[in-house]
Formats: sequence, C-alpha cells, structure tokens
Amino acid sequence: MREWISIFLDSKQGLSPNSKQSYRYDLEQFLELVDQKITETSLKIYQAQLSELKISAQRRKISACNQFLLFLYQKGEIPNFHRLELAKQVEKKTEKPVLLNLECFWQESDYPEGRLLALLILEMGLLPSEILALKVADINLEFQVLRVNKATQQRIISIPREMITELEPLMGQTYLFEKAGKPYSRQWAFRQLEAFLKEKGFADLSAQGLREQFILRQIEEKVDLYEIAKKLGLKTVMTLEKYR
Repeated sequence: MREWISIFLDSKQGLSPNSKQSYRYDLEQFLELVDQKITETSLKIYQAQLSELKISAQRRKISACNQFLLFLYQKGEIPNFHRLELAKQVEKKTEKPVLLNLECFWQESDYPEGRLLALLILEMGLLPSEILALKVADINLEFQVLRVNKATQQRIISIPREMITELEPLMGQTYLFEKAGKPYSRQWAFRQLEAFLKEKGFADLSAQGLREQFILRQIEEKVDLYEIAKKLGLKTVMTLEKYR
C-alpha cells in the first residue's frame, strides 16, 4: 500500500517539494495507524487518534487522506470509497469534563479483553498502543510496577493493588494481549473496547474519554499536574491546564 503514496504524489501537479513532503508524512502516518488496511474500523481508529490534535492539523490530515482514499478507489485499489469527516466533538464548545462513576467496570463481562483494556486505561492512564505493546517481562507484580517503553522514552508506572488479580492469569504469555505469541492489532483492541463500553452503558466513551477519567481521578486525589503528566508520558503539563 505504501508504494501508492509515491504514485499518488506524482499525479499531483504543481505541488511544491515542501507540500509533497507534508503529504507524504501525513499519508505514511495514516497507513501506519491503520496497519495498511482500509476498513471502517481502521478509519474510526485513525479519526480517534486525530482528536487530540488542533483542528487546523486535523483538517490538513483529513484532506490529504480523503484525496488519497479517492485516488485509491479510482485506481481500483480499494473496493469502496471512504471519506473521513472532522469529528463533531471538536467543533462544539468545550464543556467541563465530569467525573463518572465507573464501578460497573469491575463487574464480570462478556468481553473480558475489552474490560481489561478499559481498566488499564482508567486505572493507569495507558494508551491502547502502549497496552498492546506491553510484554509480560515488563510487568513486575511483586513490586507492583510496569515499564512502558516508547521510542527513546521509558517510564515506570505503579500498578494499583486491585489490578494485580486481573493481570496474574496472563503472566505466562509473551505479550499481555496476544495471539500465537504476537500482539493484537489496534483494530482488535478498538472492537473489544467498544463492545465492552456498549455492554456497560457507556457507548459514548472512548479510549480518550477513559484516559480523561484517569486524569480527573488523579485531580480528585489532589495529585500534582506535573506528576500526572509524568504518569501519562507527557513532556509538558500544557494539555492538562484545562483541568486546574
């Protein structure tokens, strides 16, 4: 699928070298996030990833992707034409986030993998991509900590006592979530989490919403913003200022 980026850019007349470089960066990032598979589910995951960016950046990336998707459809590379839309929630006025009662997440579920994903985000502030990359070797239940390795950054996160019994049955694997020794895809995680949240009556919640609930819980416990940023792997507290 990646080779189509160059073919697409060659078909664009009058683009400056800088514009072509910008297009290529956005499209390569797009294909990486959808695992080079154009489906309704993978596109939803991509749009969810964009939601934390500025609206101007979202518009630029969505425009580039829509042009690329139309090109692929016209060339017969994909069977259906898909079109991304700017998420409605970023256009409406900002409302003060509300701390939700999510005790029902600890109850049994028909979607145990989705339940564990939700709890790891809610209780520890992890991103789905970080969870899927987690190896059992990075989890130390005796000391109640886990190590998140991301590019050149590494951070140590405390494991809440309640999560120990949730993680213990998975300690004989390579990855925390795996199939035949290989980690599951983002699409799989998205489906599992979506199904669990619907089951518990929180269909409007997302991984991003659960991470926000983690932040709100930390604020409720009077944890300093700098400490919260450290737990989340953020370089600054800028995105947390709205919670003051």
